[in-house]
Amino acid sequence: MLDHSNLESLGIPTVTVVTEPFRSAAITHAQIHGLPDLPFIIVPQDYLEEPSDDVVIRRDADLFDQMIAGISVP
Repeated sequence: MLDHSNLESLGIPTVTVVTEPFRSAAITHAQIHGLPDLPFIIVPQDYLEEPSDDVVIRRDADLFDQMIAGISVP
């Protein structure tokens, strides 16, 4: 998460995927580094436990849209 903060501080848009158990830590980290609006995508804890790539692609299609939105410069 430190890389995320450092890149944003340099003006490089980023998005970090965080599993649910680390949501609080990610938010606290962003606030400590003066970036309370740092974009995160929060996913379930079992996010990486899928039986096939096809399942992951179907499940995560909307995550790609969230990532693009998170790095888009206004």
